[in-house]
Amino acid sequence: MALPTKLCRQPIHLNIIRCCHRRILTTPTNYSAPLNFSTLTLGGGSKRNVPGHDIFKGRRFIHASSHLSNKDYYKILGVDKSASAKDIKKAYYQLAKKYHPDTNKDKNAGKQFQEVSEAYEVLSDDDKRNQYDAYGTTGESFGGMGGGGGGFGNAQDWNFKSNIDPEELFRNIFGNQGNPFAGFGGGAQQQEFDFGPKEYHVNLTFQQAATGINKDMYVSIIDNCPSCKGNGSEPGSKPERCPNCNGTGMETVSTGPFMMRSTCRRCSGRGTWNKNPCKECSGAGQTNQRQKITVPVPAGIEDGQTVRMPVGRKEVFITFRVEKSNYFTRKGADVHTEATVSLAQSALGGAIRVQGVYEDLNIQIPTGTPSHTKMKMTGKGLKRVSGYGYGDHYINIKIKPPKKLDDKQKALMRAFAELEGETPGTIHGLTYALGGKKVVIEDPDGLVANIREALEEESPEQDTSKEKN
Repeated sequence: MALPTKLCRQPIHLNIIRCCHRRILTTPTNYSAPLNFSTLTLGGGSKRNVPGHDIFKGRRFIHASSHLSNKDYYKILGVDKSASAKDIKKAYYQLAKKYHPDTNKDKNAGKQFQEVSEAYEVLSDDDKRNQYDAYGTTGESFGGMGGGGGGFGNAQDWNFKSNIDPEELFRNIFGNQGNPFAGFGGGAQQQEFDFGPKEYHVNLTFQQAATGINKDMYVSIIDNCPSCKGNGSEPGSKPERCPNCNGTGMETVSTGPFMMRSTCRRCSGRGTWNKNPCKECSGAGQTNQRQKITVPVPAGIEDGQTVRMPVGRKEVFITFRVEKSNYFTRKGADVHTEATVSLAQSALGGAIRVQGVYEDLNIQIPTGTPSHTKMKMTGKGLKRVSGYGYGDHYINIKIKPPKKLDDKQKALMRAFAELEGETPGTIHGLTYALGGKKVVIEDPDGLVANIREALEEESPEQDTSKEKN
């Protein structure tokens, strides 16, 4: 603000006084009164006449602090200053759900809910956000005269004050989810606040997940009141047109010099109100209901998979938790198991019986099967949930050597060791004779010698039969 040029041709002097004293002065209403001027020496030695102290006698002073707004709206919402409008809306929605008085019973939840609503109100509006980024506030505490207008100092001298009810702001953005703040309007009903489908967990054993099963469980949903069928009125009556908004769902609210259209406080935007509200749901039309449902678990479901299941007019998400098996190892639709065979089965071949997912399986062991041989049983795995057919069952064969041998078994193994060719290294109880032949070192009972003699007696007979042929 500067004085008229007839009184003072240098408006800079009053600006200097304002900067020195940090005060904002109202414009004098009467300039006919004599003014006292004082001489002010400026830089360079020049002198200027400025209004003296007498001009301020009897005048009204308005003092404004020069501090910035102490609310960091970005920090309140937990977003960066470069966050997009979508990120801001998402952060506001999460915090509004967290601090909503219907879901958070903490005594400070209402205040925190109001703070995040105020932060979103500023950051969601481009003009308010630009002004907040520039000055630290929107300057609306003086009826929207911020932004440097009117010569009343800088916009940073004002703090933002929201004039919108936080619950109404949330309802206007995310739909009419009820009015948890009872008493805002004389006819507003308190409703259950529904934040969308709920998620539940179902625990399954490996076999239950593999073959499928029906599991019974209880869920809580917000659905139409069974008494009034969702219209909020007592049986025999029906909702009437709202007299406050004349059925439009919107009303005009005067806030000082401004006119603002907002959701009707009586009917919460529905356009109708219940003269005789339902006693069971208090006119809300919806109640929190606990229902027993049967979940059909599909065969082959995996751990962590989620299915969507309708419950009445609502739906819930079911996430499955599958226990690990001590026998099966799952890899997608395929399963892996281990099977052991004896030394004789490995050398001579044979058959074994193993447990499968749906039934026991007979496995043929070929002659000379080495350890860690992997056999594939096609189509014997788990059912594919998102496709057709079944996976495979892989069996890892392991040879189980005998831990204890009696004297006869030892004699047989030693006799076999003498005849075994290409032995890598040495064998306990045997040594190498001249010519590289292996012989048993000790044979106190002569069992190995008897076996050796029996084999040598059979050898000439075999040679004679070959010569005759």
